[in-house]
Amino acid sequence: MGHEQILQRTPSLAGAEPAVLSRLAALASTRHYQRGALLWRAGDDARNFNVVQAGLIKVVRTGSGGRRSMCGLFGPPESIGDVVLLKGVPYPADAVVATESATMLTVPRAALLGCVESSPQIGVSIACAIHTKLCALHDSIEVLSAGAVEARLATALLKLYERFGDDFDDGTSSIPVTLARRELADLVSTAVETVIRIMTRWERDGVVATLDHGFVIQRRKELEAAAGRAPVENRVRSGEGARGLGELSDTRERAAADLDLRTESRGVELGDGAEVERRTE
Repeated sequence: MGHEQILQRTPSLAGAEPAVLSRLAALASTRHYQRGALLWRAGDDARNFNVVQAGLIKVVRTGSGGRRSMCGLFGPPESIGDVVLLKGVPYPADAVVATESATMLTVPRAALLGCVESSPQIGVSIACAIHTKLCALHDSIEVLSAGAVEARLATALLKLYERFGDDFDDGTSSIPVTLARRELADLVSTAVETVIRIMTRWERDGVVATLDHGFVIQRRKELEAAAGRAPVENRVRSGEGARGLGELSDTRERAAADLDLRTESRGVELGDGAEVERRTE
């Protein structure tokens, strides 16, 4: 797909005249990145209009205590950092590649601003795109305000499903977004050990599976129950009695998770700004 076709699909440039798109495409360039690469750091100046051509980009802020929070996740054909670009202020957060690779299409800031001045429709389109991103920010707030960590994690997975997911004939749903446990922890603002513990239990109970290309929701009703979207349904297990999601005591849950971690040899390997999870069967 050529530069002009990519820009034509970008919500921030919806309705732009063909001549304007051609002018921007002539000045555009493509850049390729690997997982963990930084597109920019908090405090960097915005020099380009950035469009995600392939892959996913996460925007991450680091709090005063050093804990990271994922503010947003962007995929094709979205643009990133529009407000910062228009205002000419530094980026407030880091932008990091969240998938194995990513391709970005960039247009110099001066070129975009010149087109905004000559084509008012672009300004309207950018404003509409910013509104859409504000809705995504509201989703992030909903995740963080969902309550306990388990509810936040369930809400986050459901939000990813609603945005990127696909349904299969067997009743399962795919989320083609590859996120390590550390990245899930950043998304819901908690410790990585807590996410490992919850995901281990969900995988053992057949609620969610982790694959190389993302996640599979196997029992969506139970995930919705964990998120507080539906009443928790008790499940009867042989020798265990009735138990619903979130009903295990912390002590019993930690003991079970520790056992699973030892038997599955689940680890986290540090990479270039990202953490890649590996499982040894």
